[in-house]
Amino acid sequence: MRLVNRISLFFLAALAICLIGYSASMYFLIRHHMYQEFDDRMHNALHVVTAAIEVESDSVKWQPTEHALHLGDDADDVRWLIIEEPDHVVDASDNLNLSPDDHRDLASFGSKLRTAHDAFSEIEHWRIMQEHLTAPAPKSAQERDPDEFPHLIVTVARDTRGLHADLWQLAALACGLPTVLWILAAIVGRAYCRRALRPVTEMASQAHSITGFQAGTRLPVSRPSDELASLATAFNSLLDRLQESYQRQQRFTSDAAHQLRTPLTVLLGQIDVAMRRPRSEEEYRELLQTLRDQTDELRQMVGALLFIARAEGDDTLPDQETITLSKWLQRYRRKWESHPRSADIRFDIADDASLTTSSSLLSQAIDNLLQNAVKYSSPGSPILVSTFAASEEKIEIVVADSGAGIAPEELPAIFDPFFRSAAARRSGTVGCGLGLTIVSRIANVLGGKVVCESRVGKGSRFVLRLPCESTFPSATLAAR
Repeated sequence: MRLVNRISLFFLAALAICLIGYSASMYFLIRHHMYQEFDDRMHNALHVVTAAIEVESDSVKWQPTEHALHLGDDADDVRWLIIEEPDHVVDASDNLNLSPDDHRDLASFGSKLRTAHDAFSEIEHWRIMQEHLTAPAPKSAQERDPDEFPHLIVTVARDTRGLHADLWQLAALACGLPTVLWILAAIVGRAYCRRALRPVTEMASQAHSITGFQAGTRLPVSRPSDELASLATAFNSLLDRLQESYQRQQRFTSDAAHQLRTPLTVLLGQIDVAMRRPRSEEEYRELLQTLRDQTDELRQMVGALLFIARAEGDDTLPDQETITLSKWLQRYRRKWESHPRSADIRFDIADDASLTTSSSLLSQAIDNLLQNAVKYSSPGSPILVSTFAASEEKIEIVVADSGAGIAPEELPAIFDPFFRSAAARRSGTVGCGLGLTIVSRIANVLGGKVVCESRVGKGSRFVLRLPCESTFPSATLAAR
């Protein structure tokens, strides 16, 4: 079922429940009020008639000549009847004589009802109310005057056909008017729903028309203040991020293919040269060493590419643990003791800084920074690894060298894949431009970041900022 139909159906069902409840409530309230007015009129008429009858201890007197009753005239719908026995009608209203059948029926009804005082009864299309008046010690028939009776039954009646006709009209109005309103609401509501949900249809159509990552193709945003506009804006933001990621992946793939082609070309060139003529054992040794160096460079590049590809889609720490940075760095520095430039590397370690991290990733990040410092600084120039408590929540690991430095205009790009500075390319230093990219990826995975401060001819200072659990004032430990 389409969204327009579901919303329209929900709205119409709710409206139908409200209209039915309202119409039923109004009908029964008005019906009760009409019956109450109808019965009040009869009750008043009964009391008017009974007030004209004198009830004494020995007789009940009815003297119509002494009482002027204007009840039950030709224009009135109230009929009253006073009887003594079923065949003896003492008196009746003028409008009762209009119909002989009414006269006969009411006389018969008055003798049959014998109901309690002020009780209502329904017989056919008449609503009846009566009262019995009886003398406590009635006279004998010989002693009574013509206007004296031992008992009388006063009956008041109203024809309910007019009331029922009005109630039928009220019921028809209570059913018909809400039905008309419901139909109008269905037509107008569906049209409004279609108009209100038109942006959703347009967004769906636009989304179906997007193939691949088309630059600039986004969902339309019609009303900037409603929820549909927020949905379209969020979806467009998602498309922007996907397009940026896709373009970054395309650039990365292109750069990777170019960088892999270089060592492979060197390998093929060396093999072709070796195959042109027979060579001595020494020449073959040199050739194989060259091939081994190129293969090792290719292996490192492939490993770096695999790490970057994994880091792009996985932010989980492989071996998460809580470490004390000072103790961990004391163990870490041992792996550099056999390096040819170990005498140039010095560690200044802050005491008692704890952080939850991945030891293997942290080790690789510092390795890459140290390899970068060794590669681009002269032998004998100092390389310093130090730690600082930047705040209660941050710890800084700094790797500083005294090398050639990086030009200011190149600093924003040094963490991009395969980027190498102009000075590095001119110097012929071996590298593929992925070391700092890996450091940046590791910093993101560890919840921190890496920044670089550099001056041409003075060296570079790389700062790895990581979240920590507790830090204390720095206490340095110098080690070589």
